[in-house]
Amino acid sequence: MPIELVGRRLAAGCVALCLGAVSFSVPASAFVDEIRGGIFAHDPFSTTREDDHADINVELVFETPSFLSWAGNPRPRLGGTLSGGPGTSLVYLDVLGWTFNLTDNLFIDGAIGGAIHDGDLKGNRPDKRYFGCRANFHQSGSIGYRITPQLSIMASVEHMSNASLCDQNDGLTNAGIRLGYSF
Repeated sequence: MPIELVGRRLAAGCVALCLGAVSFSVPASAFVDEIRGGIFAHDPFSTTREDDHADINVELVFETPSFLSWAGNPRPRLGGTLSGGPGTSLVYLDVLGWTFNLTDNLFIDGAIGGAIHDGDLKGNRPDKRYFGCRANFHQSGSIGYRITPQLSIMASVEHMSNASLCDQNDGLTNAGIRLGYSF
């Protein structure tokens, strides 16, 4: 099976898992703190970008595991960004993620972890992105506003790259808007 198909299936499965958590919110709320989802512009900041299109991003934010409470209570995240076109899809696990309240309603959020993707690894076409490794680092950041105690809206950006650990490292940055629902 081609890696592109595997990556799309992984990203689609992650999206389905997150949507399923909303459908069964009572059991999910036992370990899931929040679910987020939205639309991202695919790689809008790059001069050598993949085709322009919108991506779907969905993310589960978990409660802080007790063994990480010493690190400022980070909330791990499992998410996926499903490409809406022929571009790269990815699935990520951000083990360290924090939300900082600036006011009662305004907050910032950041996370770091790892991702796997279905993009090209090596090549030299100027109109394509090459990621060097199948597994890369993943970082994200958001600024958000709590509309209600349970519902928030966020301007978000995510970045995936290998920190030059592999031969090629074009990286991928997506940006967009998401809604969050806290259980």
